[in-house]
Amino acid sequence: MEPRDDSMRDRLLSHLPQPANLAAYREEVATLLAKNEKGLRRERRMVIELWIFVIAVSILFLWLGGQHLDTFKGPYFVGLACFWFLFGTVYFVAYSINRSRVDILKEVKQVQVQVLELQTLVSKSEGQKASNS
Repeated sequence: MEPRDDSMRDRLLSHLPQPANLAAYREEVATLLAKNEKGLRRERRMVIELWIFVIAVSILFLWLGGQHLDTFKGPYFVGLACFWFLFGTVYFVAYSINRSRVDILKEVKQVQVQVLELQTLVSKSEGQKASNS
């Protein structure tokens, strides 16, 4: 089990950005976050439009179901209203999960950039100490 863990650790560490190209990495992170935010805005607009549709359709189906309670159509329309409500809820939950994923990604990238900045500062201070000696 140990050799496999070491190889995975090495593979993960090989993907870390280096302090030498901090400006390029910072630009890449800003582009990635902007792209994710743009996608979230588009998804939010779609979820709002979907919820407006779901509410309108559900109200219509509930009203129709109430008009026909004595026939088979009544429970059918109520079932359709429940289906559309659940459909909208699934999309809302998916949007909420995606929003949380982007928020966590943003926080992780901020911490990663700060760590790289600290590594750059440490390497510069070590270089100055070595040149002074």
